[in-house]
Amino acid sequence: MHTIAPSFRGYRRLPLDGKLLLFDRESGTNVLLEGDETAHYRQVAPRVLQVSLTNVCNKACAFCYRPLDAASGWRYDEMLELAHVAARWGVLELAFGGGEPTMFPRFAELLSDIWHQTPLCPNFTTNGTLLTQKLLARIEGVYGQIQISIYDDENYWAVIERCAAAGARFGLNYLVTPQRARTFEADLLAFAERGARDVLLLSYKGHDPALHLRGEQLERFDASVARMHERYGHRIALKVDVCWGARLRHTPQLLYADDCGAGRNFLSVSSDKKILSCSFADGGIPIGDLAELPRLYQQLRACPTPVTSPGCTRPASSPAAQASSAASLGLS
Repeated sequence: MHTIAPSFRGYRRLPLDGKLLLFDRESGTNVLLEGDETAHYRQVAPRVLQVSLTNVCNKACAFCYRPLDAASGWRYDEMLELAHVAARWGVLELAFGGGEPTMFPRFAELLSDIWHQTPLCPNFTTNGTLLTQKLLARIEGVYGQIQISIYDDENYWAVIERCAAAGARFGLNYLVTPQRARTFEADLLAFAERGARDVLLLSYKGHDPALHLRGEQLERFDASVARMHERYGHRIALKVDVCWGARLRHTPQLLYADDCGAGRNFLSVSSDKKILSCSFADGGIPIGDLAELPRLYQQLRACPTPVTSPGCTRPASSPAAQASSAASLGLS
């Protein structure tokens, strides 16, 4: 029998393969237990569902990867039902994206209902343009984390300051391109000065070769992240998305893995009601009955595959696929 320390007994539990993950939505704390006592555990649910709440957006970014022709099929009652299904299944978090999730009808009410009716932790990623003081006040205490995407054509400084003044729990999504890599250190210090305490470094997944880091650019950025973490990690937390894989060799990370976990640790649900291993994946399996999600999850988990977008670091299933991926990035 695995004994949980008293301070962790109120945490939700997610069995992983040979491990046990504890999660507290109030603080966002994750505790991973591993030992002889957890060896028999097997994972039956993803830690998080990444849900494209709507495909509607008030921006038209050139680098956006979402399928522009995808329908926005979710109704309020269906999304609330999805939350209840996910909670019974054992999922810990719902991460809403889009499109722009704040454009979903009754968005603030949806967060409140999920928080109060289920043990799930709802989070969302936003471009910040609709993140008003009124909305921040309405959703206070009913979400885990807001991720604000940083766009060069928006006054994101005002959004950062508004969130900081409201005491919101928020982080920044920082898409790393060769241009951004050159200004990263100055940007990070400016973010910290304005009240940001959390920056997620996103790798580019797309077909524009000018936006990919490679060779010496990547090595310099890796060294820069490690240096900034050592000097300023006490002021602002640096996080890296799973799509970097093992490319950031010198950047300290809490967990090192040989796979991104797409289709296992997280699962994507599209705005047109399909399930995918990753939000960058093509196709998807149509969702008929929400009760079928656990079965579809096992189906996707049984055959992990990389996506076709250049920038995916999941090992390809064959030498031919690996060569194709390298060619698409201009690395062969």
